[in-house]
Amino acid sequence: MKKKFTVAWLFVFLFASCSDFLDEQNETRYSAEYIYSTPEGLKLATNALYALQRYYANDTENATIFALERATDLAVTNGGTGNFFGTYDPNFLKPSASQVGFMWSTMYQIIGKANEIINASKEMEDSPSLRETVAEARCFRAQSYFLLYRTFDRIWLNTTPTTPENVNDPREYYAASQKDVFDLIYSDLNYAIENLSWTSSEPGRFNQAAARHMKAKAAMWIKDWTTALNEAEQIDKSGKFHLVNAENVFNAADLNHEESLLVQQWSKNPGGNLSEATPKGNYFAAYFIAQYRTEIGGTAEYACSYENWGYTYGRCLPSPYLFSLYDKAKDKRYTTYYVHQYKNTTNSPIAYGSVNVAPGSYFPLYKSGKINRNVYPGCVKYGDIWTRTPSETRGYKDVILYRLAETYIIGAEAALMKGDQALAKYYYNKTWERAGNDKFTGVLTLKDVIDEQARELAFEGDRWYFLKRLGILIEQVRNYAGDPEISASIAGRTNLPANPHFVRWPIPEAEVINMGAENFPQNAGYN
Repeated sequence: MKKKFTVAWLFVFLFASCSDFLDEQNETRYSAEYIYSTPEGLKLATNALYALQRYYANDTENATIFALERATDLAVTNGGTGNFFGTYDPNFLKPSASQVGFMWSTMYQIIGKANEIINASKEMEDSPSLRETVAEARCFRAQSYFLLYRTFDRIWLNTTPTTPENVNDPREYYAASQKDVFDLIYSDLNYAIENLSWTSSEPGRFNQAAARHMKAKAAMWIKDWTTALNEAEQIDKSGKFHLVNAENVFNAADLNHEESLLVQQWSKNPGGNLSEATPKGNYFAAYFIAQYRTEIGGTAEYACSYENWGYTYGRCLPSPYLFSLYDKAKDKRYTTYYVHQYKNTTNSPIAYGSVNVAPGSYFPLYKSGKINRNVYPGCVKYGDIWTRTPSETRGYKDVILYRLAETYIIGAEAALMKGDQALAKYYYNKTWERAGNDKFTGVLTLKDVIDEQARELAFEGDRWYFLKRLGILIEQVRNYAGDPEISASIAGRTNLPANPHFVRWPIPEAEVINMGAENFPQNAGYN
């Protein structure tokens, strides 16, 4: 897939345009007619959806994809763009926030292009290959609507493509019911499950496992425990996927291993990341590891080293609460998923408060009696010492979107909700024992699942939604977010309880104006 997305970037811009633009841009060898009237064209159109999804992940100006990582019980949010989401600052978390608009507009752009692919396929001769292409498009539509629903609570459903014939037609805007949202998600994913193979011939493409996993996650939101369990069981018994050693889950540039259900592919190959001229990587590697380099030499190249995981920004770091959940003597994840100290990699002693740190020695966490955020522990799940030089800000390491460990945790919760202790412990022990802990044989509780979800899946994009779904987001943030010794990191403990509407994002200001406040009013609390 990394090699076959060479032309995909062209279609991101091709699709984003009106018919007049298409007529004028003759430098591409693919016409709109070819794209929407041939199975081969639709395949290229689907490639572009993957490029759009990477574009969303590489939102360098707004850091939208990281916004909610900072807003949970597991994070010490640490300044920089989007920090107000981590602290729930009411002065900035509002309908005009750029992150709010970027998520909404990009997801609806993906939905719109998926609609075009799905609709165009109806005029073509049926074939397994065509159904596979449509299945991928429907996975994108389901994934995008699921993200929007979980974030905003109230969304507009649209399955009609925009064409030159209907572009000026009036639209009826209204918030869809939960039933309508999940009926569409289920329908899209059922089609994908039926028409996709368990694994794709090209890494990174949607497959049956990813579709089943997404359906299980969606089922949890409507308390459809039976469906969630069924999908988890189908994946578990497929024989196609297996947990790998904890040390190997994230420890490479290529993460297409047996535990991965879907991996977002990143590459320096021309065309791999929207530009044939200067391919751009992502900032994942720099975001979750402390800005240790400040103590060594700031932005100087010598200040960064592979030993310390290279160039970092240190925006979102693991909280003391998260670390308190691990058995530090047994649980491999405590050492495998995190870096706890940073080394003086120069040849000279470095003055550090009232002490000097010798070459090859580690910086103490406390500097002049206070915790130093520059050498705070970090999460290395996205750490990249394989695809970039130590001083490069961007990386090209793959990003796991869905993995078997999460499937098992979903299975554990769903079985628990159905009162099946034996099955719940079967799924729970998959990740628990893999980490080096003794087999759990007691009575499993929801708190056990909540804590294991944190231990296994911290900083992988789902904690905020997980806590929200369970109705405990405010409680968990109030009690545990941030580090009490870093006062700026714990503002959310007060701001979120004082603003309970922050458990959902506001509808973007421009979209309320576009749809009409009388048709689609703003989410309560943001007026």
